[in-house]
Formats: sequence, C-alpha cells, structure tokens
Amino acid sequence: MRSTPSPSVRRPALALACTGTILALAAAPGAAAEPVAQAEATGLVLTVLSTPTDSGEVRAVNDGTREQKTGTVDPLITALGNQPFINAGTLSQDATTRIEDRRGLSAACAGLAGDGATLVSVDQGFCLTPGNNAEINAGTFELGDVTIVQSDLTDGITGPLLAALQPLLQPVLDTTSTTVQTLLTSIGDPDVVLDLGAVQSRCTATPAAATGDSQLTDATLDVRLPAPIGPLNLVTLPANPPPNTKVLTDLDVVLTAISDALEAELTTALRGVLAPAGGLVDQLVTALNGNIVSTVADQLGPLEDNVLDATLNKQTRGDGSIEVTALDLSLLPAASSFGVDLLDVQIGRSACGANARVGVTEPPAPTDPDGPGGPGGPGGPGGPGPDFPTSVPAGEVDLASGTTGDGAINGQVATGALVLLSLLAAAGGVHTFRRLLRG
Repeated sequence: MRSTPSPSVRRPALALACTGTILALAAAPGAAAEPVAQAEATGLVLTVLSTPTDSGEVRAVNDGTREQKTGTVDPLITALGNQPFINAGTLSQDATTRIEDRRGLSAACAGLAGDGATLVSVDQGFCLTPGNNAEINAGTFELGDVTIVQSDLTDGITGPLLAALQPLLQPVLDTTSTTVQTLLTSIGDPDVVLDLGAVQSRCTATPAAATGDSQLTDATLDVRLPAPIGPLNLVTLPANPPPNTKVLTDLDVVLTAISDALEAELTTALRGVLAPAGGLVDQLVTALNGNIVSTVADQLGPLEDNVLDATLNKQTRGDGSIEVTALDLSLLPAASSFGVDLLDVQIGRSACGANARVGVTEPPAPTDPDGPGGPGGPGGPGGPGPDFPTSVPAGEVDLASGTTGDGAINGQVATGALVLLSLLAAAGGVHTFRRLLRG
C-alpha cells in the first residue's frame, strides 16, 4: 500500500510546477499590443427630443500584422428606424488601415447624399459622388394661434381718424381677424428643410500627422411656404468650408415675407369695409396695417430669434489623431412654442489615428576595436565568441520584425527561451514528484 506524501514532500514539486507557470506567463505582455493604425466612420446621427438614432459605426484596427474591421459599410437609411425626418438617400461610412514601410496608415470617410449617388472607395478621397438631393425635415412652424383684439386696432390712432373708425370698429375687427386667419391657414405649418446634394468628411493619419476635410455639395436650408409666398432660402452652405466654420441664421426673412403678404391681403379687404369712411380710407388703411402687422410680428417673434446653430467641417484634434464632422447642426428651442422639435444632426463623422510604427531595431555601430562586435572583441572575427545573456527581459514582441518593443533582445529568442525554461521546470516538477512517491 502506497503512502500519501506529506505536505513537506509535496511542496518542492508544487514549487517547481508553479515556477513553470510563472515563466510561461512572463512571455504574455506582447499579446496586449496597442493598435499600430486605427480609423472610425459614422454616416449620420439624429437626436430628436434627446432620443438618438444613428447609422452605426465602422471601425478598422491594425495591430501591425493584420486589419480587423467591424460595423456596416454603406448602411441603408432604413437602419435609422421609423424616424420621420429622413426617409430617402444614400449613406456611406468606411474605414481602412494598412502597413507601409513599417508605418501604420489609416483613412476614413463618411457622409450622406441623395438617391442615385455613387460610392467611392475610402482610400480614394471623398466616398460619395452626388446624385439626387436628400432632404432632412428640421422642424415645423405652427402659425394658427395669432389673434387680433380691438385694442390692437386702435393703438396710436387719435383725432379724426379715431372718430371715423369708431362706427366701423366691429366690422373692421371681424374682417381683420378673418383675413389674418385665412392667410395663415393657407400658409399652413411651414417646414424648415435641410436640402443636401452630398455632405461628407474624410481623414487620413500616419505616425507623424493626421489630416481631415469636409465637402458640402448643393447644401441649403429652406423654409417651404405655399403661395402667395412660396419657398424661401435661409442660407446656402459653402462647399469647402474652413475648419470649424460657424453658421448662424435667423428667420427674419420668413417674418418679412409673411408680413408683406398679410399687408397686401389686408389692404384689399380693409378698403372694402372702410368705404363709408370717405376720404380717410387711405390713412385708416395705413394706420390699421401698421397696427395689425406689428401685432402679428410680435406673436411670431420667436421666428426672428436665432433658431439654427450649425458648425461646418467641425474638427477636433488630439495627439496624432483627428475627428472631422462635415455638418453639426442644432435647432435651438427659440421656436418651441410654434411646434418646432429640438433636433440635432451630425452628418459625416470620420476619425483617424493615433497611429504608430512597427518596431525597428538597428544594431549598434562598434566604437571600440576590442569591444563587442569589433574586430578583436566578442563576436568579432578575431575575438572570442559572443557573450550570452544571463537574464532575459520580458517585453512586447514585434511580430513583424522579430524584436521586442524596446529593441533590447530578439523577441522570438526571448519567447522561445522562456517557453523552454517553463517546459523544463514543469518536467522537473513532475519527475521530482514521481521520485518522491516511489520513495
């Protein structure tokens, strides 16, 4: 019957086995290598009432030996879900990396264009050639809540004009209210529309630098108003804006157009109802128009505020990296009382870097004839054999060059030596354990 080894007998074997495990783990740091090249791309992000939706992200990472890519290139608009703001167009988002002359290189491109746009490879510059225009509905104005009261009509009217107007106040008030409501109802709820040919960004990065740019083709912000006013252009966005170009616009052009149309309608209507006032008709029409238009303008006041904050070719730089967004647009809450939903839009986000070089180790030039590598030194043609290292530094292995990250010793030799030592240690532990059992 075999006796069970005592704890004092087991300890040496366990120690040797643990030594083999520790030595094997010492070779592991090279597995956690940082990316040599990296890039990301997202075509479109919409945030409505603090609820975001986006086209996803394409990410490319290269560890110096191969590229790994995740995400969907050229996703469909339907990937954005059931949001009502955009339902047609072409999205593009792509990223790529490669190693060239031991340098990590990366590129990315992302953007939005209309139907019929042509997709271009990410490593050839911008990734979209425009087709038809795409539209994003950036908000709606409700204009049906304007009211006119009698005090608004008579404000500032005195003397003979007021005396002539008194018998006609109720008919004038009824006619005015009807005319205002008819006009604003015919206008309906005008939409603020972002009309785009193609909006896109791109970037590239090397270990030394990162660059980026944006392009906006046939991009305008419009208000769609029906007759008698018609559509209005608020701003035309520049095609090749400098980095971080701010676009601030107000909607006073909308208010002016509505006021002009209202004054024309009121002039026709008031001349009919004021006919009994005789020769004072023109003066009364002018005074009433001024009061009514001023009242409507006050109630439409939020339209005059800055409701759009947009940044073109938005760029953020880091240490060897860059992030570029072709269009970053926020609709401010100034017109929220008119039914405009808060909307944030980011079109064409590309990010590149930071990149690095695959490690390179250069042998030191001999300075001493009798030193290592010299004619009379160790390893030289006339000297003794090379000295072998008495310790092996653990370091990250450069798989492309066969060196450790710090260039101190050949990585493959170091890794092989550690593995061999771990195997010998493990074998020694097993042998000792079996010999103790037999004893």
